Amino acid sequence: MKYLNMMVAGALLGVALIVSAAPVTIALPQETAQLRPSTHPGYVIATQMCAICHSADYINQQPGKMTLTQWTAEVTKMQHAYGAPLSDDQVKQIGEYLAITYGSEKPPSQ
Repeated sequence: MKYLNMMVAGALLGVALIVSAAPVTIALPQETAQLRPSTHPGYVIATQMCAICHSADYINQQPGKMTLTQWTAEVTKMQHAYGAPLSDDQVKQIGEYLAITYGSEKPPSQ
């Protein structure tokens, strides 16, 4: 029993030393991923709002050729499930931008 008490005391001392050690700092690399440029108004909103929570790599890694419905559902999920501060109009515009730029939608005729 004495040996067990010594082991527990040693473990607690080790934990105390680790906790009291100087904090570790980590230098992250500069963000280089960017959204694909577009004249669509959703591009500006996406550039401003999506980067609040994740990098453009998250969008770049989504399955190709997603439809407008699928992209809008993804942005709606960000709004409702993850609390992205987006209005319904912004969700619509970002969904359109993503569907045209990364998905299967064709840009509107001009």
